[in-house]
Amino acid sequence: MCIPDTTIKIQTLGRFSITVDGTSVAQQWPDETVKALFCYLLSPLDLYFTWDRICRSLWDITATPTCRRRLEESIIRPLNSFLIKELGFTPLVVRPEGISIDRQGIHVDAHEFYDTVLEGLRLLSNDGNAAAHEKFSRANTLYTGSYLPGIPGKIVVNTRNDLESLYRTAVVDAIAPSRNSTCPGNNKRE
Repeated sequence: MCIPDTTIKIQTLGRFSITVDGTSVAQQWPDETVKALFCYLLSPLDLYFTWDRICRSLWDITATPTCRRRLEESIIRPLNSFLIKELGFTPLVVRPEGISIDRQGIHVDAHEFYDTVLEGLRLLSNDGNAAAHEKFSRANTLYTGSYLPGIPGKIVVNTRNDLESLYRTAVVDAIAPSRNSTCPGNNKRE
């Protein structure tokens, strides 16, 4: 795989867009199923997806040799061709056990959000409250809306729900006490 020197930026929070050097690309997908598979692979919650999980998510069937052949011919080949045309290379990594995206040279906002929240939680558990608060503030800035809005599929919907829950329970709850502590009257003793 030949990876270009430029960074591909993929926005998944609040909207879906791909830019290369500030120019929007990948606006006309071959079809919605090809786009959906690519979006599945962007999830920050999974390193790779098994063939069975992909087949169940796309067609609600288990992976069989016939299903895998259909997946290869009707989705993966067109996706590879499309990505080469739009990005100049294909980041897809196809293995016998499944498929993933090589994230080298690719920045996905949901990954940065997820990693930032996890780092904030790690710092918080080590009594690094100020450093954790910085991470949660950064995560709050990154979370510009729901994950891949309008993109269907079990994998995307589950990731959307998990990231939203993480945002509400970790980020919003962590930031709220510091905001409230600066309000007059919040330090009253009962």
